[in-house]
Amino acid sequence: MPFSAVLENLLARNDRAAGALFLDAGGETVGYACAAITPYELRVLGAYLGIYLRQLDRLFAGYELGEPRLIHIAQQAAHIYAMPLPDGYCVALVQHQPGLVAQARASLLDAAEQLRLELV
Repeated sequence: MPFSAVLENLLARNDRAAGALFLDAGGETVGYACAAITPYELRVLGAYLGIYLRQLDRLFAGYELGEPRLIHIAQQAAHIYAMPLPDGYCVALVQHQPGLVAQARASLLDAAEQLRLELV
């Protein structure tokens, strides 16, 4: 299944989803799907998310905490969920507040598994 199909499916499974991203290890956008956010805004968010995730990886490594499995950033207007993948890749979902957190996490786990299979 191509990356874009996985991201589109992730959006379709979440009513309040604004966008979905597939990032490489450098925080560059490999693929995206937009619903209620412009491609430019989503790519900028992805770049900052990539920086944040690299800092988080260094923090975890510095304190020997293992690796992050799911990152959830809650802001006043949005939720951002990110799941690390092999080789530094990451899949992320941006959801407007209020959103169904459990549904978003479950669908992100499914998307991450599909992307893992594509990366092999």
